[in-house]
Amino acid sequence: MMIAILSFFSGVHERGVETWVTNLKKNLRGVDMQIVSGKPGESIFFNALRNFRRWSKADIVVPTNGRLQVLICRLGSWFLGKPIIVFGHSGPGADDKWNLLCSPNIFVAFSDSQKKWAQGHKLPWTKVVKIPHAVDTDVFTPADRKPRAKVVLCVAANTPDKRVDLVKAAIELLPGFKFMGVGEANERSVPFDQMPEIYKEADVFCFVPQPWEAFGLVFLEAMATNLPVVTIDDPVRREIVGNAGVFVKHPRDAKELSQAIKKAYSINWEDKPRVQAEKFSWGKIVKVYEKFFSAF
Repeated sequence: MMIAILSFFSGVHERGVETWVTNLKKNLRGVDMQIVSGKPGESIFFNALRNFRRWSKADIVVPTNGRLQVLICRLGSWFLGKPIIVFGHSGPGADDKWNLLCSPNIFVAFSDSQKKWAQGHKLPWTKVVKIPHAVDTDVFTPADRKPRAKVVLCVAANTPDKRVDLVKAAIELLPGFKFMGVGEANERSVPFDQMPEIYKEADVFCFVPQPWEAFGLVFLEAMATNLPVVTIDDPVRREIVGNAGVFVKHPRDAKELSQAIKKAYSINWEDKPRVQAEKFSWGKIVKVYEKFFSAF
């Protein structure tokens, strides 16, 4: 079986989508997975057209960048009589509404909440299934010794929707605590293969994205390192974090967020974060993917 994944920024960025693509290719055995990426100065739209001959040879087409890319793949797959699968990387909102309107054969949600949302916006013939994100628990492992340096880590691109500034503002209210921001446009940006060691430098992980954030693979990476999590209180984050963190109803309230961080630091979590992350290990989730793709 050949699967063509159109991931325009693979090889350029190492964000959520690109990390998912890399890990899926690494863990899903017995499948010829072709990654179709873009070139500098090229549009996502033109890239999908230019590579039509390449992805048209696949048995399954998976566009990951949304909008016109999904539309082109949908029209092409209709012509070719091949299935198109869209994974809900954008999260509940306008982009994934458009993706659902493009009528994929299957829409894959990453959480129960997202699955329920998608079922309310899909066309009758689109099937919606859930496959959560996964983490390599052999790569992301707990530190041999906790730093206890009151380091609060936030891993995210420094963009408005990721709200890194809210975490930084909250930590400024906590004497002795240190903020460490890692990601594009942050004080530190490192290759993905260095991230396991970055997590080990921290005591608490804090990320408070907008509610339409589809999932947050970084939560799994942090918990696999046995870091407690501080995040927003919504159904998706509750499903991911479980009993391994502290939830904040009003993340824009710097005082409330700072107290949640302080609470997370003071609790003896034992191995609860690690146990929660192991529910999402690639060793378990890849079996779901194998069963899913074997149906084609």
